[in-house]
Amino acid sequence: MSYRVPTVEVLAVAISDVLREHGAIASQRLFAEFVREKLGHLDKNYAVTEERVRRVAIQSGLVKVEVESRDSGVKTKMGRCPVCGSRLRKVRNETIYGGSVILGYRCTACPYSMGSTRKIPTRYIFHDALPRARPSEKKHTQRTL
Repeated sequence: MSYRVPTVEVLAVAISDVLREHGAIASQRLFAEFVREKLGHLDKNYAVTEERVRRVAIQSGLVKVEVESRDSGVKTKMGRCPVCGSRLRKVRNETIYGGSVILGYRCTACPYSMGSTRKIPTRYIFHDALPRARPSEKKHTQRTL
């Protein structure tokens, strides 16, 4: 069975449509299923992984993501963000002697952060970053003299 990989633009449109229809989605798996369903309307052979849907959604700025995580207990050095793949920035604190200490790491593109031990993402909650404006109701104002 053959499959096709959708371009970033096609995937971004499908992600935007899914968020417009469903609002907040509390599961990466459910989010990816909705996107696959939307892509299936365009081409039955489109296939995409949950991780790619998450990363494209975050990198394109279409979603605000909440990340719930658990502590692994393993000390680690700085690397790439497990949520979006961006660089992690050091979070430093000055000591009373004039030096600095690394307290942890924070992602530059998403809300992921960790201390000196690695945190493993366990749940993602996706919200539409570009909420659609509802039709405004006309406000009737009276002008008094």
